[in-house]
Amino acid sequence: MYILNVSNLSLCAVAIFFTIVSATGLNQCTSGTTKFSKGLGDWAEERGLTNGWKITNDGLVMTLEAPKKIVRMTNSSDSDNPYNKYESPTSPNFIYPTLLKYGSVSFNLKVASVAGTVTAAVFLAPGGDEIDFEMLGADHNKVQTNFFYGANPIYGVNGADTEVGINTASDFHNYTIDWSPKRIEFLIDGEVIRTVKNDDDCNKEGNCTYPTHAAAIQIGVWDASTVSSTAEWAKGPIDWTKGETISATVKSITVNCNSEYNDVN
Repeated sequence: MYILNVSNLSLCAVAIFFTIVSATGLNQCTSGTTKFSKGLGDWAEERGLTNGWKITNDGLVMTLEAPKKIVRMTNSSDSDNPYNKYESPTSPNFIYPTLLKYGSVSFNLKVASVAGTVTAAVFLAPGGDEIDFEMLGADHNKVQTNFFYGANPIYGVNGADTEVGINTASDFHNYTIDWSPKRIEFLIDGEVIRTVKNDDDCNKEGNCTYPTHAAAIQIGVWDASTVSSTAEWAKGPIDWTKGETISATVKSITVNCNSEYNDVN
C-alpha cells in the first residue's frame, strides 16, 4: 500500500486532492495520453522535487538516490530482520491533475530492478480508497495487486501476488487498471491477470469494502528499506554499498475517464 503524506505535498499536488465537481454534479476528469519523452505534460511531482527524475528519449526516468549515510540495522523485536536507518532522499512520485471516478489507466513502464525497491501505479482517493499495482524490484516475474476502502484500511485481505510471463524490469510493459462500479480488472499488455467483483468483498450483512470514491492517479518508485517488516516484504533492504543505479522508466500513461461518472474534458 502506498502511503501519501499530505503535509509534504506541493501546492499543485494539494490542489489535485480536492475533487472538482462540474455543473452536472459529476467529477471533472481529463482523458488523454502523456508521452513522457516530450515532457511531464500536466503531471506534477508530489513534493515539487527537481532531483531524482529526468526526461529522456525513453520517457520519465525516476531514480532512488543513495542516502548520504549508509547504516544497516536489525530489529530485535522483529526476528532481527534488517533495515536501513536512512532512506533515499528522492523517491519521486507523480500525480495527474484531475481525479478519476471509474475508468481505466494504462501505465507503459519498465520497473526498478533492485531488491528493496517498489515501483507503484496507484489510484488513491483523499478519503483513503486505493487500487494499486506494485512491482517489487526483487520479483521480476511477479506483480502484486491490491485494493482498500476508507480511511482505516484492512491489510492482508485484498492483495494478490501473481506470476506473469514477462520480465518486468528488462523491458516496457503496459499495466492497466480498469475500474467500474461492478468490478476492477488488472491487465498486463492487454491480458487480464485478476478480476475483482464488487460483491467479492461484501460481508454477510451486505456491507462492501469496495473503492467508490474519485481518486488521484499516481506513478512512482519508493524505498521500502527503513521499516524491517516492510523491507522483508520488499525482499530488501536496499544494499546501497553495491552502487547500483535504481531507476524506473515511464514511457507513457493513458487515462480514459468513464463518461457516465465523470464530466470528461
